[in-house]
Amino acid sequence: MINRNNQNRNDRGGGQTPQQMWSNFLQKLRQDKNPLYDLLQNSELTAADNLIVYVPDGEVQKQAKSKLGRVTAKLFELYPQWNKKKLFFEVGNLPQTAAIPEQQNPPRNGAATPARIQQAAAGNAAIARQQTLRSPLQALNLEKFEKSYRPALEAAVAAETTCDRLYQQLTEKTKLIATEVLTVEFPWRVRVGGTRGFQEILLPVFHPVYGVPYVPSSSIKGAVLAWARQNNQSGIDRLLGALDNGIGCVQFLDAFPTKPCLSIDLANPNWHWDADRIKYKPEPHFLLSMEQPELAIGLALTSRGNNQNDVKIVKEWLEKTLAESGIGSRVSSGYGRTKLAVISSNHGVLTTSYKFDLWTAGMYGAFAPNKKDRQGTPEFRPTAVRGMLRYWFRAIALGIYPLQQCKTLEAELFGTIEPRSQVGAIRIAVEWQEKQAGNRSRPFHYSGTIHLEARQTNRLPLIEKNLQLIEKILQLSSYLGGIGRGSRRPLHWNNPEPGLRGCYWELETNQLPCKERDWQNFLRGVRGAFLEVQQPTGNPATCPPGKSGDRNQDVLNGQSKIYLVPFSDLLHPRNVKSWNPEGIEVDVRGEALELLYAPRFKGVNQQNIGNKNVGGCITKENDNESTSTPSYVIIKSNFPQEGRHYQAVTIFGANHPDRANFVQALPRGSIKVWPLPQTQ
Repeated sequence: MINRNNQNRNDRGGGQTPQQMWSNFLQKLRQDKNPLYDLLQNSELTAADNLIVYVPDGEVQKQAKSKLGRVTAKLFELYPQWNKKKLFFEVGNLPQTAAIPEQQNPPRNGAATPARIQQAAAGNAAIARQQTLRSPLQALNLEKFEKSYRPALEAAVAAETTCDRLYQQLTEKTKLIATEVLTVEFPWRVRVGGTRGFQEILLPVFHPVYGVPYVPSSSIKGAVLAWARQNNQSGIDRLLGALDNGIGCVQFLDAFPTKPCLSIDLANPNWHWDADRIKYKPEPHFLLSMEQPELAIGLALTSRGNNQNDVKIVKEWLEKTLAESGIGSRVSSGYGRTKLAVISSNHGVLTTSYKFDLWTAGMYGAFAPNKKDRQGTPEFRPTAVRGMLRYWFRAIALGIYPLQQCKTLEAELFGTIEPRSQVGAIRIAVEWQEKQAGNRSRPFHYSGTIHLEARQTNRLPLIEKNLQLIEKILQLSSYLGGIGRGSRRPLHWNNPEPGLRGCYWELETNQLPCKERDWQNFLRGVRGAFLEVQQPTGNPATCPPGKSGDRNQDVLNGQSKIYLVPFSDLLHPRNVKSWNPEGIEVDVRGEALELLYAPRFKGVNQQNIGNKNVGGCITKENDNESTSTPSYVIIKSNFPQEGRHYQAVTIFGANHPDRANFVQALPRGSIKVWPLPQTQ
């Protein structure tokens, strides 16, 4: 395991402590006559997983937070090795780290004996003596932050950065008690739901004594028990226990992170069922989750156990549970999946995988760019893949089924928590790596694999059909739109507001040529996949896309159109050498986007200039955030291996006069592939 504290001493730090590096940073600000020096001259810094700057009083803290983007830009320019860390401002003085005696590890075999428990209790006393420790749970004090709860979450995250030594002690405690310890890495985030806190925010489970996030032993046991039963393992009751037979032979210990990992997360559903329609209404909810945690999970014999092999058997169950089922909540969206293995077809489950590449202006969670912080904190989010699939599911399903049937089918496929919790027939897992770090003038490039998993439910018993349906939706989404932020536009350079916008992504083995017959056959196949899963019980509703400020879910019905706009000179993102100025040229934007950006079709900007009925609408920023009404036109660049490059242009509610004019203005030679002849 890498000691992150040592990472602060490399690169430009040249063996200096974080505080010495911060002093050098302040000196540079002074030499440059930067006004930030006057604000931060009496501050100090400590570095672990995050950076914490201690300032004299609340007024300085408030001003410093308002200039966070400027501070991080200058700091990361001087010390690029810190650019993956988050920076927080706290009132107070730099803590003096207390030394904690090291403990020797006894042999890790046998049950959790009284002697081991006594040694662990001694470790608890050492933990309690840490004067620099601050409890994340106690930092969640809403009163001092009035109505907004986000500062309380920030305070909890900042407090958790002081718990490094606490986590080390808890890891040692686990090793003392456990017979076997499984150390598990998670490539993204883990959410273990706890209780409803202030303003109905769902807080993670915090340990009642230490006040830090953890995974309770009961949650681990429940997940392993469910996996073992689903996979027909033998000896479940003997090993894990049962209500009738008492405790089992093997027990799990509470699992703690090995280092600070608490992070502000974001759930931001954009589309919501509202009676007889799906409305566009972004509702960002900030929450806490563990970001890329490493957990130490201990297993030990109980007083009933006497066979060391039993622990090894249950440990194997645990490994497979984490790899195939995950742990915690929102697993079907990508949370709680480990690096141990890729999901594989097994009892009652079918899987398939698609390799992908994504070039994007940025994907973000809780720290998106705004006026005060133009860079934001980029983060690839598997939830964006699930959200994309759900959007295109609705776009097709609402054109086939009655509203209530569509809503029910969506819950059966994707799962739901309202009105009652329901596990869906499909799950999505994503493996990825960042091939190129981006900024406002260079796209982020991610490469990886999307794993689709289907299982049968009482209402959807045909596993093969369930998997085929989600595959078709994935393929459709790769031809018609993007992933996450900027999904309705090709990747390009925006003008007059400088910077990249949009995205481009592709599946490795799936590229449709620019041919009417191929496209219409594919679209028939998509509809057919829906009908093989479930036949409609009535006629679909009209489902118009709505108007600016009252936007409804887009639907591929008879009122919508899809055109292919051939353009052989269209440049693939990998072939763009300099996005400024190349990104503004038609070879990158494409003819369809050039048309959409014409004054008579371009969306309404913050100066209230544009056509809201075609390009959508952006409202003025409020509290550093902007709100918008989505465009009625989605443009996706496509680069088939054979034939012409082209853009797929989808127009929702094309019967509106302004959007009908846009259709008429498409370049000569554009190919209409939707509506299909039988849906006209």
